[in-house]
Amino acid sequence: MSLTRLIPVLLAALAAGCNAKHSKADVERGRTALAAALDSWKNGEPPDRLKALPDPVEFADEIRRTHRLVEYTLGQPDAKDPEVIRYTTTLKLQDRKGKVEERAVVFMVALKSPIVVARDPYE
Repeated sequence: MSLTRLIPVLLAALAAGCNAKHSKADVERGRTALAAALDSWKNGEPPDRLKALPDPVEFADEIRRTHRLVEYTLGQPDAKDPEVIRYTTTLKLQDRKGKVEERAVVFMVALKSPIVVARDPYE
């Protein structure tokens, strides 16, 4: 293969590698893990319970100490980052005084073992 033909092939391969996206199965697995973490918080369960799931999840969020999760809504996933899948989420939280507020947050889900769920500090 000549160099002029090889360069476009190499550029296409590099571009494909840089834009690696997660599969639909990965996105669903991440969504399931995030929902399990949020449901556990909503039900007042200890975070360690998530580690006993068939697909273990690690979720520690400092806001759990000061707020109760009343409800949540998961938005569309962003699966462009090869390291994590981001899920925009609306949380309805109740503080210790009973005040309820809504917050829009972005959770990052890393499909490791266990799956790691954390709030995106940059969003």
